[in-house]
Amino acid sequence: MKKILITGGSEGIGLATARLLAADGAQLTLVARNADKLQAAVRSLPGTGHLVLAADLATPEGVGLVAQLLDETHFDVFINNAGVGLYGRFEELPLADQLAMMRLNMEALTVLAYHYLTLARPGDALVNTASFLAFTALPGAAVYAATKAYAASLSEALWWEFKARQVFVLSFNPGATASSFHAAAGATGAASPFPPAVTQTSEAVAQELVRALRKRSKPRVVAGGINRLMLFGMRWLPRKMGVNIMGLISPLQKG
Repeated sequence: MKKILITGGSEGIGLATARLLAADGAQLTLVARNADKLQAAVRSLPGTGHLVLAADLATPEGVGLVAQLLDETHFDVFINNAGVGLYGRFEELPLADQLAMMRLNMEALTVLAYHYLTLARPGDALVNTASFLAFTALPGAAVYAATKAYAASLSEALWWEFKARQVFVLSFNPGATASSFHAAAGATGAASPFPPAVTQTSEAVAQELVRALRKRSKPRVVAGGINRLMLFGMRWLPRKMGVNIMGLISPLQKG
């Protein structure tokens, strides 16, 4: 039975992925900061023997708890999924909040990837959740998009560094996903502030993540056919035009 650790596992993409993997016979350990949500999440998983760890990865103490778990327990797969976003103009968002987002989306991700890969065995796999926005700026979420560019770049480099050791590293890049993420980031109204045509459900994104994890064929996967088509098309546009297009669908336009 495979043992799999998922951070940000109490809802959204993390929980949807956990349900698919548990249905396939894996034993899951879910990490999130809210203990009540974690308990509800683990009760929704098929199978038995699943575990939870309440830890706030925005704090050194929370990161330390998960790092210790990775040092002491072998996981066949680690899905490094926890992250947070902020919507708003750069100068209007509190600087402390933006720096805290950077620590979670980049520093915590890096620390936990390091602890996992240091002890990884042949056949193991690390998935770092980045974003479609790793490959294009988004006015109204400037720092968030930049943190995801970091996560994607790091992951692709690690894919190369570890492939000879038969340890797979994946940069997984979902686009807009209907979840509570957007409300927490500051959006109002719908489950996603982006057009329905480019918004996927958490379940659809999770299916693509699990499929990519099974195939292990390339270092980067972008979820959603329309998202892949958009990125392909933007290769041929002047950068100025591409940023202007993203500005048109920016969360700033919803205010």
